[in-house]
Amino acid sequence: MGKKSAEEMTEAAGRVVYHEDTKNRHTLNIKNLKKNDSAEYIFRLTTKGGGPKQSGFSVVLLIVTGLKVKFTPSAVVTEDQRVTLTCSTSCPLTDNTNYIWFFNSRPLTLTENQNKHLVLDPVSSQHAGNYSCAVNTQTDLRSPEETLAVEDGTGAAGTHSVIC
Repeated sequence: MGKKSAEEMTEAAGRVVYHEDTKNRHTLNIKNLKKNDSAEYIFRLTTKGGGPKQSGFSVVLLIVTGLKVKFTPSAVVTEDQRVTLTCSTSCPLTDNTNYIWFFNSRPLTLTENQNKHLVLDPVSSQHAGNYSCAVNTQTDLRSPEETLAVEDGTGAAGTHSVIC
């Protein structure tokens, strides 16, 4: 990860806004984070008064990660088993984050709270297909699709899907 200069941040086409208030708080807001926004950000405050010049440095390391779908116990399961899909990221999100799940590129409409876990219990051949997830506020930033294969009792796997 490299260091971002003020010029590079200015070029971020309206995604970056700097705020300063009367209580000496300084905030840099970055909208629509992208992976290449990952960097070490340095804030330097310089005051010039009657005395010597004083400088303060504050360093923030920002790591932007993407979402990933994980299957438990695995991506290949047998009908009537329970499978849990988890939308995970290496950075923690708040417990009240809402997620959107996608099945074969179409959003799933869930009746319960949409959280980071999608439980299929019991799983059937209709659940076989491609899954991805997104945070509700960033539906255009989806995880890569991951495939769930469902075997029947004979051990034959299927990845066909039924559009609901």
